[in-house]
Formats: sequence, C-alpha cells, structure tokens
Amino acid sequence: MMRSALLLGLLLAWSGVTQAGLEITLREFRGIGQSETEPFSASSPWVIEWWSRPPTAIDHDPAHLEVYLYDAISGEFLGRVVRHAGVGRGDVLIERGGRFRLRVQGQATQWELRVLQIDEDYADRLRDTHRPRNTSPRRPALPGRAP
Repeated sequence: MMRSALLLGLLLAWSGVTQAGLEITLREFRGIGQSETEPFSASSPWVIEWWSRPPTAIDHDPAHLEVYLYDAISGEFLGRVVRHAGVGRGDVLIERGGRFRLRVQGQATQWELRVLQIDEDYADRLRDTHRPRNTSPRRPALPGRAP
C-alpha cells in the first residue's frame, strides 16, 4: 500500500514537471550599470530571464537596459537580446547551443539576469507567446541573425 502511494506520488510529480516544462538555472548575474558576465555553456533551447529597476527608491533618472550576446570562444557578436527602457522584466528564447557571455549596458538601473536551460515544451510555449503578429509559426532565428 505504501509503495503504491509513493509510486502514484512520483508519477503525479513527474506529470507536473512535464506539463510545466523543465527549467534548470545555469547561471545568475546581478549588477548596476555596465558589466560583462563570466562565460557559460548552454544547450539549445535556453532562456535569459531579466529584471530591471532603479538602483534606489529615490532615483528618478530614466532606467535603460541593453544586453548583448557573444560567442565566448570566438568573441563573435551574436546580437542584442534585450532592449528595455524603464522598470520591467522579460525573457528571451535562444535557440543555439554553445559557450556564451553577456555584455550588459545599464543606465540608472539595477539588473538581474538568469540563464535557464529549458526543454522543448517550454520553448514551444515561449515561441507561441512571443511570436509577432502576422508571422509564420516557424522557429525564430537567433537574435541579430537573418532567418
């Protein structure tokens, strides 16, 4: 009886993970202003989650955040993946595996980045919710690259 309950619990937990999508935090980066991250590796597909806010409650300068993606081995610029004015948060789907680094340009902003390894189910949901209007359902290209 106890074994059956344990097995049922594991099956329910597993089905919850597959319905929600798998995500594993690979790296987290935080800062104020400008910075360059340590290199990290990620397999396709992966996500950058970002947050931006003023560094202090009394800071009235307009916050601005830009994040650029580079190949950590060749140094090749792969594209601007975040451009945001003001306080906010978002995520960016990247569909290329490899070794990367990020360059952050923050003006009057405190920022956080989280790099997540995700599964295809999660990536499909992001593709569906982030697709611009009047576009085909094909996979988007890496930011900064022509399809």
